[in-house]
Amino acid sequence: MSADKAAATHLRLERRGGLAGLTLSAERAVADLTAAQRQALAQVQQAAGARGGAPAPAAPGADRFRYRLQLQQADGGTQTIDLGEDDLPAPLAALLRHAP
Repeated sequence: MSADKAAATHLRLERRGGLAGLTLSAERAVADLTAAQRQALAQVQQAAGARGGAPAPAAPGADRFRYRLQLQQADGGTQTIDLGEDDLPAPLAALLRHAP
């Protein structure tokens, strides 16, 4: 998907659900992501494009995490991608380990 990954300037990642149902979030400028994180982001955008922007199907099981990536683009637009627990690449999940 050309979902303007080059034009994305800011990333907000939210984790929702789990046993307690708490939300955890992290924000970064796309320029501040590591090379591995930028590559993972491009893969997530490509997969979302292949699904036509539809959310990734939820994995079976109770108390699973869901993730929402919101990309702010240079033109002021926003791209939102919803993912299941098994669909978030480890380099992007690492952003949440450093969240306040």
